[in-house]
Amino acid sequence: MGKTDNLVRKCNDMIADGLDFPTIWEAYLRRHAAVIGPPIQGYRDNEPILTIPLFYRQTLVFLSTNGRFVIE
Repeated sequence: MGKTDNLVRKCNDMIADGLDFPTIWEAYLRRHAAVIGPPIQGYRDNEPILTIPLFYRQTLVFLSTNGRFVIE
């Protein structure tokens, strides 16, 4: 299991505990070693998303409509 698998699991656990994205960003993601840039707002299939660039040529995506994080 890779470092980004642990990252997405932790973020989804925080969502399940009732934390919102801004809190997760400030408390955990902003200083995480894998994160290389700030969240970028965008849309996918007319749904709002936030993308966070990561090392390892991956992106952490927050799907705001279902409140889940995924790695792409």
